[in-house]
Amino acid sequence: MKKTEISFELVRALTTKDKKYQLHPELFQDFISYLPSLDGLAEAIEDRSKRTDINRSLLTKVLKKQYAHTIHPAQEQAIEKLESDNGFTVITAHQPVLLTGPMYYISKILSTINLCQQLRALHPEDDFIPVFINGAEDHDFEEINHTNFFGHRIDWDRPSGGAVGRLDLAGISEVLGQFFEKLGTSPKAEYLQEIFQQAYDRATDYQTFVANYLNAMFGSYGVLVLSMDDPELKRHFIPVMEKELFSRPSEGLITAQQDRLEALGLKPQAFAREINLFYLTENSRERIIFQEGIFHINNTELSFSEHEMKEELHRYPDRFSPNVIIRPLYQEFILPNIAYIGGGGELAYWLERKTQFEHFGIFFPVLIRRNSLMLLTKGNCKVLDKLGLEIKELFQDEDALIQSFLAKNTSVELNIDKEMEMLLKPFESLTEKAHGIDVTLVPYIESERVKLEKVLEQIEGRLIRSLKKQEETRVQQISNLKQKLFPNHGLQERSDNFFQYWIHEEENLIDSLIPELDPLNRSFLVFRLD
Repeated sequence: MKKTEISFELVRALTTKDKKYQLHPELFQDFISYLPSLDGLAEAIEDRSKRTDINRSLLTKVLKKQYAHTIHPAQEQAIEKLESDNGFTVITAHQPVLLTGPMYYISKILSTINLCQQLRALHPEDDFIPVFINGAEDHDFEEINHTNFFGHRIDWDRPSGGAVGRLDLAGISEVLGQFFEKLGTSPKAEYLQEIFQQAYDRATDYQTFVANYLNAMFGSYGVLVLSMDDPELKRHFIPVMEKELFSRPSEGLITAQQDRLEALGLKPQAFAREINLFYLTENSRERIIFQEGIFHINNTELSFSEHEMKEELHRYPDRFSPNVIIRPLYQEFILPNIAYIGGGGELAYWLERKTQFEHFGIFFPVLIRRNSLMLLTKGNCKVLDKLGLEIKELFQDEDALIQSFLAKNTSVELNIDKEMEMLLKPFESLTEKAHGIDVTLVPYIESERVKLEKVLEQIEGRLIRSLKKQEETRVQQISNLKQKLFPNHGLQERSDNFFQYWIHEEENLIDSLIPELDPLNRSFLVFRLD
């Protein structure tokens, strides 16, 4: 498996903020506590080790409860290590997207495993546990109810409502049927089918189904899959939720940070509300709105006085659910964490959070960009080599790539800059003469120059179109390759499911990628699988 590193600057689908943070994190020092580097991590470990504000006994109790039915020995050891003051976590998180959804879902986990391995080697006196937070409280069903597998969209068709993790498994058997059909009948396909079928058979709700297959795939690496939708964890989080409900500091703090980021030319990422908590019922997850001394639950008849709301929070903390503004506080309040690994969009909203964390007295971790990657199949590589293209060239705009290819593969000089310069040069002297004879002729001369320039551009365009027609087969091969690797002009990792690549590799692609997916590597990674 050959790796090529591409600068983030060349990846057109990435945002300006994402590129800036990845390539120049020092520009964001006012918005982070530590640089995303080994030195920054060492500083975070030292600072975190001085704090004793994590309830480790509660954390390990909840983890043991969530792993009561099945656990890998490596996960048992991980939980034991969390009981010790020198056991730290590295977190990544995601919504429970259907069948792991787009490829970056898996690469996040692999990046987290890699970083923990690095830290163990560098800091043998401490231990580092990879934690995947299964974001099962999310209620945006449309974001999690599908995946793309071998170009085929698989949908989970069912009514939605409330936290997606609490949904029953109605319709999942049909989803698995479509998935298994696309997998085929190879030994690897049968192995994967067994993992997902057992995950389904042993679950009664969606979050458990997801946790089951993630544990089956990553338990041997010591990854702990944690559901934060837990009554005991939320009870412990009551002081923060109470402050958010009754003092409501987050909106102002985050808006101020967003204003500072906008001054640097960076747009706000998340919308902070006056209250950044939802109210959970069996079939709904609705915003809490405070108006004229009364707490209202949006889209319901429920309302509470301040006294009643405080009583509700203390009696039923599991009915309260953090939104994207409070969720980072929740996970860092519960876990002895030193680093969060996330995508560009996630880190964009974390960059708005530092003063909020300081206000609540919660440790603000190192923010590390997950690896972005592209996988080239044997078929992709064959086309690439046949066309004589370099991997770096693929990151050009398609038209630019085709013109570059045609220029390299024809004896005719396509560029007419020389002819353009030669034919337009006389207009400079004509303009000078007009200034000396009749200045009113200058606009006329300029308009004629523009007309000629357009004619020359049209000739150049016709030459290129004619050559494209002659090279129609290879031009189409380039277009097809670009579409496969950059679906709809986006990134492969945001569209394709990881397992469509895993299933065709003789070796375990997970084992092969873990050593390569170092999240401190600031390049976009391309792997040839030929």
